[in-house]
Amino acid sequence: MKAHLPALVVAVCIVAVGVYHGSSTGRWSEPSAVDNPGQKAASATMSIGDWHGEILPRDAEDDPKTSIVHCRFTHSKTGKWILTAVSTGKPGYVAVHNPEHCYLGSGYKIADAIRDQPIPMDRERDAHFWTANFQKKKTTGVESIRIYWGWTTDGKWLAPSFPRIYFAGRNTLHKLYFIHAATGNESPEDTRLYQEFMTQYIKCLNQFIAK
Repeated sequence: MKAHLPALVVAVCIVAVGVYHGSSTGRWSEPSAVDNPGQKAASATMSIGDWHGEILPRDAEDDPKTSIVHCRFTHSKTGKWILTAVSTGKPGYVAVHNPEHCYLGSGYKIADAIRDQPIPMDRERDAHFWTANFQKKKTTGVESIRIYWGWTTDGKWLAPSFPRIYFAGRNTLHKLYFIHAATGNESPEDTRLYQEFMTQYIKCLNQFIAK
């Protein structure tokens, strides 16, 4: 019996790791069964102040193991736009495939340093998102966009350095993207409009996140 003990221990460890990985990545669950707060928020309202939105089709590149909702909001007075994407699923999937990897693989380059961007939430704790300016050369010129991304399990939005480790063991994780044009000529008023939209959108989204 003692001769077989090391092999038995190794086998148990392998099974345990497999069970943990399957659970964390949702190997045995369907994304359609996951409640995505982005879908609920879109069903509740597609207007935030002067911003009016529409739901966009799911991208072919979206991870099939996650539930994801894309929306585009346009400011009725200025014509400015901002995209949102809410992903929901197991941390093993939602914590990965982030802009610093996916967008670089699509031909974009990071034009400035990735940094933590607090988003004021009035009397609540600030939401924290990573943000960076991404640029891509096209035949028509250089496309320049700013992306914000962060995660939550309970409505407190965070930007940990290693999200897959930070959120390991949680049942459900949500990830939120904001994307808008970044020309380099944005006025303080432009910045204020984007900032206010993000604050209000997060508040709306948080109503549908289980605490």
